[in-house]
Amino acid sequence: MKGSQSQKERTILMLSWEYPPHIIGGLARHVHALATELAKSNQQIHVLTSKPYDSQEYEKQGTVHIHRVNPINDQDPDFLSWMAGLNLAVIEEALNIAKHIEFDVVHTHDWMTGPAADFISRTLDIPLIATIHGTEFGRNKGIFTELQQFISRKENELCHSADEIIVCSDFMKAEVISLFKVPNNKITVIPNGALSEKVEEQDFDIEDLYPSISGKKLVFSIGRIVKEKGFQTLIEAAVLLKHKAADLCFVVAGNGPLLEGYREKVVEMGLNGFVNFIGFVNDEIRSNLMKRADVAVFSSSYEPFGLAAAEALAAGVPTVVAKTGGLQTLIEDFQTGFYMQPGNEESLVHIINWILENEARAEEIGRNGMISVHEKFSWERNAKSTDTLYIRAISNYCHKEGINEDECLSENRQ
Repeated sequence: MKGSQSQKERTILMLSWEYPPHIIGGLARHVHALATELAKSNQQIHVLTSKPYDSQEYEKQGTVHIHRVNPINDQDPDFLSWMAGLNLAVIEEALNIAKHIEFDVVHTHDWMTGPAADFISRTLDIPLIATIHGTEFGRNKGIFTELQQFISRKENELCHSADEIIVCSDFMKAEVISLFKVPNNKITVIPNGALSEKVEEQDFDIEDLYPSISGKKLVFSIGRIVKEKGFQTLIEAAVLLKHKAADLCFVVAGNGPLLEGYREKVVEMGLNGFVNFIGFVNDEIRSNLMKRADVAVFSSSYEPFGLAAAEALAAGVPTVVAKTGGLQTLIEDFQTGFYMQPGNEESLVHIINWILENEARAEEIGRNGMISVHEKFSWERNAKSTDTLYIRAISNYCHKEGINEDECLSENRQ
């Protein structure tokens, strides 16, 4: 591709089933950060996503265009039927937008909008980029149910229909190659960025909002409340630390299918008030809890990257991560963070105790972690690498289709 083409504005259609304010897990934060950064230079970004609650059908946040649709069968309680209806609505809206705007690339995030992305790519004759954030096999340590088989099949189909695949770590690249038998040169590793937790002066005190943390050391965690995030290990560690309840407490933020079950377990184990599953929190509360935390813990059994852990590191919090998956790339043990053994509550208790007993050194390690994560991971770097991939995908696609490279990128924008 000629150098001048890399300076042309590209128009990207980005698909994601979740996008703020619809936040289920880390995917929404990833897509938002990437879209925002891409839009800063030579990019016209259109995000097409589901429409939650009373959010707007269209809005422009900064320079990012956001289009939201209701699934065809919005009230269907069956998740797969709902997702199929979302894909149909996404296709319809994308083709309507394409009557007025010429897209250069469609970029989908995970399998949920994969079928729509594939159809749009073929209909508009543009390359398809797929970011694989995780796999059903990895999350469940195997495929055991019909639902898991269906999801894994959709992941496989997306990997084979995509022109280029993005993953967040070498761990994920190896997993995708092993599971779906795609060529090595089809997959590009682009590490996630890490957003700094910017906390401005607030007109509330986080301890007034959560009185149980007042005057105590705080162990904080956040994530989607699902099995692979390892919150069971966190609860079991709290049992071993219960004798410190007068001076210590645990707070876990996030929503998910296991939330009520964990809350019930906390009560059953006599940990009520010591371990607090507080549900979904907005960015303001999240940032204030992160700032207040003495320790951040991410005890996942499966983690392709660990975006929330990277953000805790970026905030300078002494951070404990399970030695698994992409989390292993985030820290150096007792230099920029702390490793625990996945699923091992005694390992976690040992590290929490060390941090609390060596406060000055732990704070120094937290500062080192903040410096390291900012040097290694940034959304600016992620966006530049993604843009380079777009350019390559467009050039390769044009070559495959026999289109002159000078005509490869659309010139006329509306």
